[in-house]
Amino acid sequence: MTPLIKEMIKLTSVSGLDPTQMQWFDVTGAVKKHTGINAKHYLLHPAPYKNMMLCVRTNQADFMLSVLSETHATIVTGWAMYSDGYQALGSFLFSEHEGEAKAGPVGEPIDPQHQHSMVSIVAMFYASLDMPVESYSPVPRKGNASRIKRGLKPVYDWHTVLIEPPKQKNEPQGGTHASPRRHQVRGYWRTYKSGKRGWVKECWKGDASIGNVFKDYEVKDKI
Repeated sequence: MTPLIKEMIKLTSVSGLDPTQMQWFDVTGAVKKHTGINAKHYLLHPAPYKNMMLCVRTNQADFMLSVLSETHATIVTGWAMYSDGYQALGSFLFSEHEGEAKAGPVGEPIDPQHQHSMVSIVAMFYASLDMPVESYSPVPRKGNASRIKRGLKPVYDWHTVLIEPPKQKNEPQGGTHASPRRHQVRGYWRTYKSGKRGWVKECWKGDASIGNVFKDYEVKDKI
């Protein structure tokens, strides 16, 4: 667990969140590396987990974003921690519309600058998933119930999980392994090391200049 996450977890009690229900990421490095990217290119990237908490340290403040990835939309809620206290930034959602990510408020209107900042953080995190990224999973220690009864905060053990990008598989399609003919890859379920499963959408791969390969599938009834 990084020092930033250790600080940010204190906000979960204020926000009424259960830290054990989320995968935690310190995305400070991702923000430094990917500042200035086009967010639209990354917002629709498949999420590695359904429920995530992104923490980032900047010169202005420390930010914590809850990112809940549902089937048809992703909901983001943010908080900022300043030297004199914290501020709730509000919530918004984004979803795919005609091939692009479209964002809008959830409940009360959100400050456009706050939404822009949170969109950028999420996009830069997704951009960083092209490289191995560490996440942190809190596990409650035994005896927390007794601590809570005594007015003490619960304590956790932290497990580190390495999130790695999927390995590229070269499929020979009549061309070379490095440049197969253009072909369609059907959608499929991907199982991550954590046991979580995510749906990978169908897509086209390969080089159309050396030809195309078309496939069809037969779905057989169960016997």
